[in-house]
Amino acid sequence: MDFKKIRAALILIIFMAIVVGSFIGAQIALKKDKHLLSDSQIHEKIYEKVQERTAVLTNFYTYGKAININGQISNVSKDNFENVKVLLTNGNGVEREIVINYAIRDKILYFSTDNNLNRGIVLDDLPNGSYYLILRLKMNNSVNAKYYAIVGSNKEPIEYYTVTKDGLNRKATISEKTFLAPNKSEIGYLSIVLEDSALPEDTYDIVIDPAHGGKDYGETYGGVNEAKEVLVYGEKLKEALEARGYKVKLTRDKSNTDSFTTTDMYDPDGRISIACKSKAKLMISLHMNNDKISTLSGLEIYGPSKSNMDFARALANEIVNSTSLDYSNNNSFKISNGVYVRTFTNKIIADYAAGAKSKGFEPYNINVDTPYSYTIREVGGVATNAYVDGRNTQYHKNDYYDSRQGLECYEIQMGYLKTNKDILLNEVDSIVEAIANGISNNY
Repeated sequence: MDFKKIRAALILIIFMAIVVGSFIGAQIALKKDKHLLSDSQIHEKIYEKVQERTAVLTNFYTYGKAININGQISNVSKDNFENVKVLLTNGNGVEREIVINYAIRDKILYFSTDNNLNRGIVLDDLPNGSYYLILRLKMNNSVNAKYYAIVGSNKEPIEYYTVTKDGLNRKATISEKTFLAPNKSEIGYLSIVLEDSALPEDTYDIVIDPAHGGKDYGETYGGVNEAKEVLVYGEKLKEALEARGYKVKLTRDKSNTDSFTTTDMYDPDGRISIACKSKAKLMISLHMNNDKISTLSGLEIYGPSKSNMDFARALANEIVNSTSLDYSNNNSFKISNGVYVRTFTNKIIADYAAGAKSKGFEPYNINVDTPYSYTIREVGGVATNAYVDGRNTQYHKNDYYDSRQGLECYEIQMGYLKTNKDILLNEVDSIVEAIANGISNNY
């Protein structure tokens, strides 16, 4: 038996198989590409069934990882109404139904994405590509649902960058566009385009805010200075998160902390402005609590109103399970173990209005859903009803109070100085690791 000839024949067979396989694969790829539609074909496919009447987009904004929309459509009778949906589609096989809220008043149907600001259309979950929003309306006197283009808020585009994952990022460009329909009419639409992109130099994933600083010591007890201690936590947390692949910004460090006061957080180089400039998705503000009279103790994580708090719960559980800290025994504003949401009450709103009047400026626009903590409220922009707009001259105007790109912010009150001082001073590394793990496992 001539093994050399057999070996040569086998090599030739394998080579031919590879060539044939490559040819067949290329043909399959070509056939698949033939089914991909051009932009004009996608427009025609999506909008060929829409009505001439349109739904009006009144606003769109991002908060954390999500984009949220508000809109309305006229001539909808409450008695005849059956259901309404918003569809997100790429016109080429991907279609998702978006959870929305709606109300009908005076034959106008008002709609918006989910009340949970951080659970609108989650951009990081979408594959690359171009997406369009369509309103689907079903009336009782109609056999089939009707579809409407969502057009026209005349807002500037938003550029959003996804959270770094495995060292990679993508850019979402959210803008209003138009195209010329076959009947020569111009149709507007909200466009969301996702594509691979490096993170710009001035853009971050996460902001860490070590509270207070400079002349603002924060809480003090038993020789402990809150501002000094949370800076140690902040610098260590930055390192821990960077080791996990995130790009992190500190609102203060040893280079700028001495200049801070109790009223400069909205200055161009203040903590709020630094955070908002970062274009980050998440902000963690670090605090230590104090209660010199009673026996309050334990961890409290404060989050924004109208938000899903699953992340805050997971973060609280991680810290308590990994350190000697326990959930706080404070029941005010508590929604679950270790998780709190504080908003303005009618009494506080009235007191604020009276105080503004006595100082000669118009009261801020506050309601009972407005987050009480400024670190949560003012970095959220329009999503969280930020209101520091310069009318109170004691503070610089928050240049981002009406921003449509909001940071999802949580305040971590790590414990009470009177009752938890030893834990807070001796378990810094454990607490930092727990916070970092809670973020990386859940955000």
